[in-house]
Amino acid sequence: MKTTAPALPKISLREAFAWALDFDDDEDDEKSPDVESPSSPTFYDNVIDAVRAVAPEGSTIRPIGFDRADMFLRAGYRAVDGERADITIARGGEREFALARENADKYLILCPTHAFAAAATDRYRTQDKAFAIMRRGRKPNAVAIDKTDVDRNLASIFGEIVSLDLCAFDLTFGAYMRGERTDATLVETIAKLVADLTAELRSLEKNTPEITAALVRAGEKAAKTVEAKPELLHASGAAQTAEALRMLYAAEDRPLAMRGETEMLVGRYVAEFYIKNLTSDKFEFPPDNGKRIDSVCEYLGADVRRACVYASPIYPPAKMRLCEYRRAEFRAEQMRMLAALKKRQTAAFAVFKRLYPDDGYGLKSLIDPTDLALCLALAPDVFCADSMLSFLKQSGRLEKYIV
Repeated sequence: MKTTAPALPKISLREAFAWALDFDDDEDDEKSPDVESPSSPTFYDNVIDAVRAVAPEGSTIRPIGFDRADMFLRAGYRAVDGERADITIARGGEREFALARENADKYLILCPTHAFAAAATDRYRTQDKAFAIMRRGRKPNAVAIDKTDVDRNLASIFGEIVSLDLCAFDLTFGAYMRGERTDATLVETIAKLVADLTAELRSLEKNTPEITAALVRAGEKAAKTVEAKPELLHASGAAQTAEALRMLYAAEDRPLAMRGETEMLVGRYVAEFYIKNLTSDKFEFPPDNGKRIDSVCEYLGADVRRACVYASPIYPPAKMRLCEYRRAEFRAEQMRMLAALKKRQTAAFAVFKRLYPDDGYGLKSLIDPTDLALCLALAPDVFCADSMLSFLKQSGRLEKYIV
């Protein structure tokens, strides 16, 4: 009797090379938890309440990002380090969240002091040498958002929430290019969140506790929205450009602002760049991936193997012609979205500046315009996102910005 071998799972060449890199570097994969990941995490406004809801007193706990562990000892839990723990709890942002997800044995609790949007989803950003990559992991069992324990850089928190607006646009643009149905409800939800938060902060006095409370409420809404649509997290051209800036500044040993600040500043330029290129039908030559890989290695400090893996492959001519057609076909809808987005960005940026003690004066020198142009051009090859910026790379419209 003739038998057939089971079909192997279909993966892209890029995924195969990425897995090979992981194996070659002998990096550990995320642990398989002893309990199933919940369908949706429960939100608490206090860390200890979240811990008690997840596991009984006497359980072991591994705290990450906490200055002291005595709060857990007083609550009747045993803090451990370097051994299996019933609870892994992380306080901070995405760096701490990634570490907790990769080391959680049983229950996982995340306590954001910023990066609220990344706290409840199963997607997370982690590092592969110089590159940042998105991975799918487990959802936390609980999320604790304490308004008395929030990062002092309120402008960055506000910027993180506002940056979701451009993520929603890029997610919609990607759906247009793939010929898929767009999610108008998601776009409206994010737009309302940004507009309402901007209006609320504008009405509040500077340096008051009400500002923090408003940001925490909006952060929880953002977390729940991203949990329902995890593809939204870091889906924008601004997120890609911010990653390229991070790599450039790290290679040159220069300090860079927090993630929310960077994306807020970069997002304004990216939106303008999108509008400019949506109205242009100018023909450009296809991108030169060899030159782009060399530039990523030279300017951003990447090793050539990973630069080759993470460089986005060039579309075949038939696919590019279809994408160009769809861009023109849906241009009116995209321009309406961008016009409304720019209006919200302008209003939000005025509030953003007021969240600084110097009313935003220091923002003028935060990012060098020369760095911005280079990083905008190289961004699609350092951080993967199905954004309009990635499409503009395919169309050859970014090549002139690479020195």
